[in-house]
Amino acid sequence: MHHALLIPDVRAYIFASIKEDKQTGRCTFAILARTCSALSEASLDALWSELDSLRPLASCIYATNTIPLDDELTIEVNNDMRPDCSVFNKYAHRVRKLDLSGQQRFWRRNGGYPSVTEDLGALLYYPLNSPLLPNLRHLAWAPGMGLNLLRHLLGPHLLSLKIPSHRWSSASTLFALTKIPGLCPKIKSLTLQVHSWDGHIDSELTQSTHCISRVIGSWAKLEELDCNPMTFEGLLRLSGMKSLRILRLQVNTASVIDLTPDSLSFPSLQTFQFQTDTLDTAITLMKAMKSFPKSLKIDVFAGRSRRGTCSPEIVGVLLGLVSRDALYHELRHFSLNLPFLLGDDPDNVSVILRPLFVCRELRTLSIRMSSPFTLSDDNLETMADAWPLLEELELIDLRPRVATQTPPPPPPPPPLPPNPQPSLPPITTAGLGQPNQAPQPPVVTVMAQHHAPMPIPLPNAGQANQFPYLPVFTIPPPVFPVFPAFPPPDLFFPIRSRTAEITFHGLISLLKLCPNLYYFDLALDATKLDDLQGDNPGGGVCNRLVKYARLIDSPISDPEAVARILFDILPELDPLAGPNALLPAPPQNMPPHNMVPQRWNTVRQRMMDFRNDARHATPQPVSQI
Repeated sequence: MHHALLIPDVRAYIFASIKEDKQTGRCTFAILARTCSALSEASLDALWSELDSLRPLASCIYATNTIPLDDELTIEVNNDMRPDCSVFNKYAHRVRKLDLSGQQRFWRRNGGYPSVTEDLGALLYYPLNSPLLPNLRHLAWAPGMGLNLLRHLLGPHLLSLKIPSHRWSSASTLFALTKIPGLCPKIKSLTLQVHSWDGHIDSELTQSTHCISRVIGSWAKLEELDCNPMTFEGLLRLSGMKSLRILRLQVNTASVIDLTPDSLSFPSLQTFQFQTDTLDTAITLMKAMKSFPKSLKIDVFAGRSRRGTCSPEIVGVLLGLVSRDALYHELRHFSLNLPFLLGDDPDNVSVILRPLFVCRELRTLSIRMSSPFTLSDDNLETMADAWPLLEELELIDLRPRVATQTPPPPPPPPPLPPNPQPSLPPITTAGLGQPNQAPQPPVVTVMAQHHAPMPIPLPNAGQANQFPYLPVFTIPPPVFPVFPAFPPPDLFFPIRSRTAEITFHGLISLLKLCPNLYYFDLALDATKLDDLQGDNPGGGVCNRLVKYARLIDSPISDPEAVARILFDILPELDPLAGPNALLPAPPQNMPPHNMVPQRWNTVRQRMMDFRNDARHATPQPVSQI
């Protein structure tokens, strides 16, 4: 082994690169642990540092304490044997992060059924040390699982605890919540989403919210909190926590109805995100805050039954509160998710956002609306002039997308046989779709063979009580998707139901006035290319920071001209990267698919050609420049 691998910084860089490979990263660490003595301990630490299931730990118990059915030892002799926990103890102290919130994903990948209680029960079958994972730092609990089982995983070194979904029980939940702070007093990040059972009376709901607020207040060093609705007293208690920096809440009218103006201080808050049911609730909460953090996100979910309170004027009141005291606080990140606004006419986004024009330090702006809106090139230029430091811009229409399907041409009639028979009457299938449909191509399924498993190294492998349990960290077999007969591509990428008024002229103005911009999601009208057909369409405007952008929902007429314009103003852009990434090509013997609008796919290909040509271009001699 090269001596450079013993340098901690070099080894950390190599291990970080291996960990990024989600397919074979764990297998690589397992191979290093078995083949390189100098890197064995470090590889085992990296291999076991993050787990998304308890099955690897339970396997250590299963593998060393299970007797095969054909073994000569009897069950009575096995009951008298002392449990072998050496393998478990070898790996348990290495676990730093345990995420049980994605059990379904883990078992879909490994071919089994989720059972947190089964694996945790195996760990509790023998008298192991408590907590089971002494160096655990981050824990995400399984949704819907009881809180009483948490105590076996909570330890004094735990810094982050996530309980994404739990049903309130008057006896067990109250008992478990009051015990959690004493088991993990150093918590800095907490997610606690406790929901009530349908049919609970109001007194039980009030008891749950009071209990949650008291439990949260017991952590003096809590910096990040994500929790569901609480009482008026709970909000006041949270506002006095000096350590709280990031807060995500779900508030309703009952939570804020008794709040008075300037009653919430939040002395150290930097990020505030909340979900609410009405705009009036959001306005009441904004009035109660003395000052605002640098990052603010508001999600208003109101159905059509409350459209009367969702008007552009009410939104203006809310934004006026957000932008108040702009000279004293620097709002840098703002996100607003709006419901249906009153009226059917499109609203001008620039007019709605005018109260925010005084926030000159704004870096990120995300507006998601469920109503039609308009925005012209002049409006976009006005917004860009108001926020010269803008880095991210999203203007997204959340209305249901319209799936436009172009019916395929009818198939040609089959050739007649030499001796034509009299035609039979057509067969109709009422209620089961269109009659007389053309036969569909069969669905092809590819079966892949499994790789040979790699055994887990066990101590005393020659003993009779060793059970060859299936290994945990192996390369999973390749799973090929099944591609049936695809509907038209428009069903997968429907056209957005918004009016695209911005042209490339407005985009060029945005890039010129906001030189730090690196991401945008805008609806462009790529059919209007007036005065942009020359060799220098951007007029000298060139942004190399934008690598990902949302463009494929925009109408387009000339892919070649659009590719030249984009390559001139955004030479590093991959229009179909990030959210618009191309799907991998199907395996052999699979029907081909076209999941991307063809014209924007052509734009991407032409930009790649332009980039390759510029990369391989021969530089001119100095004498000829």
